[in-house]
Amino acid sequence: MIDFRYHLVSIIAVFLALALGLVVGASALRGPLVDQLKNRSSQLEKDNQSLRTQNRATDQLNAYDSQVMDGLSPQIVDGQLKGDSVVFVEAPGADDQVRAKTADLVSKAGARISGYVTLQDKYLDPGQLSTLSELTDQLKPATLDFPADASPYDRAAMELAAVLVTRQASSTGQEDPAAGQVLAGFKTAGFLNYSGQPTTRATLAIVIAPTAASKDKDSGAENKALVALPVYLSGYANGTVAAGNADSAADGGMIKALRDESKAQGHVSTVDTADASAGRLMTVFALSYAKQGKTGDYGVGSSVDGPMPTPVPTALKKK
Repeated sequence: MIDFRYHLVSIIAVFLALALGLVVGASALRGPLVDQLKNRSSQLEKDNQSLRTQNRATDQLNAYDSQVMDGLSPQIVDGQLKGDSVVFVEAPGADDQVRAKTADLVSKAGARISGYVTLQDKYLDPGQLSTLSELTDQLKPATLDFPADASPYDRAAMELAAVLVTRQASSTGQEDPAAGQVLAGFKTAGFLNYSGQPTTRATLAIVIAPTAASKDKDSGAENKALVALPVYLSGYANGTVAAGNADSAADGGMIKALRDESKAQGHVSTVDTADASAGRLMTVFALSYAKQGKTGDYGVGSSVDGPMPTPVPTALKKK
């Protein structure tokens, strides 16, 4: 009869055999395996070095392109916005540098910048919607009538549009008391900040979109609130352009939402490359075309009409 000691000895023998096999196998494979790992590591290092070189070359080329575009753009846009005035409206989460660089090119195109309006996070806070609605009704100019079915964000956007822009060039350049009351009221309540003289009202408007597409569960409601601004600005101005980066044209982004909004189609132009020199040039082109009643969606995202308005602006044809 096989007793427990036999089982114990058998088990020990099995483990000793396994251990011996591992030792022998490792000794036999150590040389080739180590050599293969060394060769693979060396190849990966070469690949990484090659990628780093390519990245440096790409960065240098992009920097060169930007320098050339920045140098040529003022000459290309010269006079395209002469006699016009532009107001900038910046959404929460927008890039100040995009606004600043775009404003610089707009100025070089001959336009007067009336001012800058920056919406605060509070403007999009669902918990502040009733406060925003009440404030909008309190500050409403006597000459402004809201549609019966307008949402609180529609009414706020319409009110801001009415005091920021006008289609009458003769109505710009001077302080508008009604505009001053509305903007001061919204600023005091913490819904926006402003600088410059936006109360002198502009003839054209540029809305700067948030840099990142929203992943929040309320992104749809937030974008609907933001989209209302360029939509209503277009109703009071001679031209309105919404500008952002490629991410803003992706799902959850303001530019994407604006391109999907039927009320904006044929009224608001969009550019999704405003973080690049060429994109800022396209923003000025789009604004120039908007004065002629032409709109389009330009950039690299989905649903674009092309990289730039066509035919090319007349400024490029000058000899």
